[in-house]
Amino acid sequence: MTAITEKANNMTQSTEVNIMNLSQDTVGVLKNFASINPNIVMKVGNTVKTISEAKNILAAADIKEDVPVEFGIYDLNEFLNVVGLFDEPVLQFEDTKRVRIADARRKQSVNYFFSDPSILTTPQKDISMPSVDISFVLTGETLNSLRRAAATLGVSDMVVEGDRDGVIVRVTDLKDPTSNDYQVSIEDYVCPQDEFRVIFNISNLKIIPGDYQVDISSKFISNFKHQVENVRYWIALEKSSTFGV
Repeated sequence: MTAITEKANNMTQSTEVNIMNLSQDTVGVLKNFASINPNIVMKVGNTVKTISEAKNILAAADIKEDVPVEFGIYDLNEFLNVVGLFDEPVLQFEDTKRVRIADARRKQSVNYFFSDPSILTTPQKDISMPSVDISFVLTGETLNSLRRAAATLGVSDMVVEGDRDGVIVRVTDLKDPTSNDYQVSIEDYVCPQDEFRVIFNISNLKIIPGDYQVDISSKFISNFKHQVENVRYWIALEKSSTFGV
């Protein structure tokens, strides 16, 4: 009887299914992460991370769900399109090779196979933000206006510059001395620097909409922290950035 019971218990364990409901908020985060890197490795827990192929953008977000198993997705946009086939997607992890994506009523489903995490680009370690030299609040409204202006002017550089007496953000083409530019004054800032000129490539600002606390270090790294959602981005500065006189 003991052997039979043990065998039955083993069979029960082998058919155990981990269930994960996928919220629209998490889908939104993953859609944003897909713009940074088309593949992703989902780790066990409730924090998801991605890093660009060029290693100049790292993003992390705390989601509502707990990921029960580690799995890799080669084409994140394709995966999200499959998830989008269902109004209330439920992920059923039956083994380590695939996930069954179904609606909440289990009437329709898709078997979706994982990719080997070792062939995907994934963050190897967290970034420890160095000492911060400049901090300011970048509102969603300001960021949207800068993006619209950059598209209208056909420019790709976003410059944050100033000193302890004032900070502005402008978009321009630094390679063209006659380039038109558009600028916005920043009201909420902390800047002990005598003078600085921080340069971003606008195409690297792949962040979800909203207001951000922006911290910048003279070690050529910045941190954009969403003021409502638990999402953070570490974005490298362009090497032509300067700090101090």
